[in-house]
Amino acid sequence: MEAVQAAIYCRISFDLEGLGLGVERQLRDCLELAEKLGWYGGEVYTDNSVSAFNNKARPAYNRMVADLEAGRRNALVCYDLDRLSRKPAEIEHIIDLAERRGIQLATVAGMIDLATPQGRLIARIKASVSRHESEQTARRQRRKVLERAEAGKPHGQKAYGWKRVNGADELDPAEAAVVREIAERLLGGESVSTITKSLNARGILSPYGKEWTRTTVRHMVLRERNAGFRRHQEKIIGKGDWEPIFSEDTYYRLRALLSDPDRRVSPGSAFKHLLTGIAKCGKCNRPVRLLIAHQGRSKSYSCGYCMGVRRKQEDVDRVITKLVVGRLAKPDAKAIFMPIPDPSLAKEATIIRAKLDLAADQFAADDIDGDQLKRITARLRPRLAELEVLLRPVVLDLADLATPDIAKRWDSVPLERQRAVIDFLLDITLLPRGKGGNKFDVESIKTEWKRGEPKSSSGT
Repeated sequence: MEAVQAAIYCRISFDLEGLGLGVERQLRDCLELAEKLGWYGGEVYTDNSVSAFNNKARPAYNRMVADLEAGRRNALVCYDLDRLSRKPAEIEHIIDLAERRGIQLATVAGMIDLATPQGRLIARIKASVSRHESEQTARRQRRKVLERAEAGKPHGQKAYGWKRVNGADELDPAEAAVVREIAERLLGGESVSTITKSLNARGILSPYGKEWTRTTVRHMVLRERNAGFRRHQEKIIGKGDWEPIFSEDTYYRLRALLSDPDRRVSPGSAFKHLLTGIAKCGKCNRPVRLLIAHQGRSKSYSCGYCMGVRRKQEDVDRVITKLVVGRLAKPDAKAIFMPIPDPSLAKEATIIRAKLDLAADQFAADDIDGDQLKRITARLRPRLAELEVLLRPVVLDLADLATPDIAKRWDSVPLERQRAVIDFLLDITLLPRGKGGNKFDVESIKTEWKRGEPKSSSGT
């Protein structure tokens, strides 16, 4: 008579403390049953804190089924059928194995003879009941999670920046300061790469106890909960009952900054020079790069695509710096960086849009002809375009650079912030050389104000 070599399977859905005590209790009872039946317990297969209802992988279960299929085990012992599976399809697979391979099944809760129709019926009924119970439990859990979300209660493990006290989230001063620093430095014009390197250089560990990565920094600062929002199923559904790390305004500005498709993100040489990636080639309109020649003695901004322009870096930087510093020193400069635009500008834009709509209606009603409509549009649209630029939300915090003494301070301003304010204020184009040849011509640097000036300017 062939010896019975049993596979002993133990599983518990949730081991909150991670001690494995539930599966140990199952194992003792299963081993006693196997010994009582005279079955040799060939191997124990354990899935701890793994549900048999959802689609989460169960490595031990899959290995056990493979061993039964291969004939390495010819019996199966488990605590109860619902410990084996709560899916009718998986129970059908076990029934099929029993029929094909002569697998015997025993549970601590009672014998189930899969070789008989009655035994198979009992197995199927118990699997269906277990499935129903799992679905009901899942429904109640989803409802409970939704209720907690609607009440603004935290869910899951405590988040970085807070500590869990009696079920409530309170700010962790040290961690919250890190998140706040990331936000302030990003809005101050620094890059994700620079901030990541800074945190790691200072030995500050990420939420995972490791060094920070650019992805972790971005994810950490863009969490809705930082501004006190409660998220549920990928949507913000209200306010949380915890103290936020920063304001809602900061949250929306960070999202606008980091999701801007035109934002220049490059951890390489683009951040090492004042105008690389900002100034454009006047021939092909692509960003220029820095060209270093003669063993580092000669540095020039050059177009790497059409080779249409090449300007000495020192000359171009001097012109742009003088222009920007001069603008920042003017009395009205700080207003350029105000997050909330002047209400009078919004009112003027609304009036112009109303006039354009009226002109369109008059044209449709044949009250004015096409030439009149064209003249009205030509007069109004340029001013509307200027206003729409001025009314764009200001994301970066650069107002501290708009001071009368900025010329003295400029060299101490971090390069990334210098670049941010230049990019914020100016469109810069390096025009191809004219008849002057290699002689530097300030007029070959075309600048147009994005903000802060009602009209564009060329050169200095």
